Amino acid sequence: MAQHDAPDVMQVWRELSRRLRVAQESLDLTLRAAGAGSLADFEAIELLATSDGGALPQRQVQDALGLSQSGTSRLVTRLEKSGLLKRVTSAADARAANLEITPAGRAVVAQHRLDFEQRALTALESLAESLAAPGGFTTSAPEPARTTEPGGILQFGESLLSLGAQAVTVADAIHVRDALEPLVLIEAAQYRTDEDIADCERILAEMAARLSDAKRFYQADWSLHRRLAGLCRNTLLRTVYEGLLSTLESHVDDVVPTEGLRDYLRRRLVVHTEIIDAIASGRVDRVRAAANAHAITGLSAHVGVAS
Repeated sequence: MAQHDAPDVMQVWRELSRRLRVAQESLDLTLRAAGAGSLADFEAIELLATSDGGALPQRQVQDALGLSQSGTSRLVTRLEKSGLLKRVTSAADARAANLEITPAGRAVVAQHRLDFEQRALTALESLAESLAAPGGFTTSAPEPARTTEPGGILQFGESLLSLGAQAVTVADAIHVRDALEPLVLIEAAQYRTDEDIADCERILAEMAARLSDAKRFYQADWSLHRRLAGLCRNTLLRTVYEGLLSTLESHVDDVVPTEGLRDYLRRRLVVHTEIIDAIASGRVDRVRAAANAHAITGLSAHVGVAS
């Protein structure tokens, strides 16, 4: 994609930050009203509840929530007093503390998690749609054509996705994801390890094995991007980006067979291979070039309504 066609990433980022703060405040109020504590409280005990053995090093919880050391200390003290977690000495390092969820903490997560997930997904989908709508942010890339029909066929690069519902939302999610892609990949390049690169290369091999099955190819493709997003230390960026991926994954029913589809998927595999090579190199210029080559925005458009 030419430089003048690229979205104004900083404009997108500022608007995402503002709108996500509004969504977070709404979730915080909802959780407090339901007796589940603050948003940060719930995220902390939910993280412990889904971890192996229900315990994690305090530093790992701090990094996952994007809190300062003092902020984490206050949160842990609050949750410990509420009986939702306890501090235990690490078996690996007596100087370090692990946080372990209590039965009361698990009960809070079990009671409120489903409602939280539904509200969070609604907030993220609304965020994606509003940002791509006129007035949300402006770019020189063409606005996807809109329809009031629930499903349809969406052009995705040189392939066609069959959608069961919410074609407009999916088109918007693709548009915003492309704008955030350089930020995600640059963070991935900054924090990647050799193990991360090896994992990504295994997913690339999976994509290569699925060239004859377009839907499974894209599922592997999206799992690769989710793996890269998981390297981001910026919680806001990771949360929004993963939410956009979830929107895309959850609404795609199938990929329409078209002439030249396998060749197109092969070219997309080359693009993704360059992304991983660029991230492994740690060079920002290569990462930006790979992100531009990957962009779908400007090629995605709603071209028909599913019958």
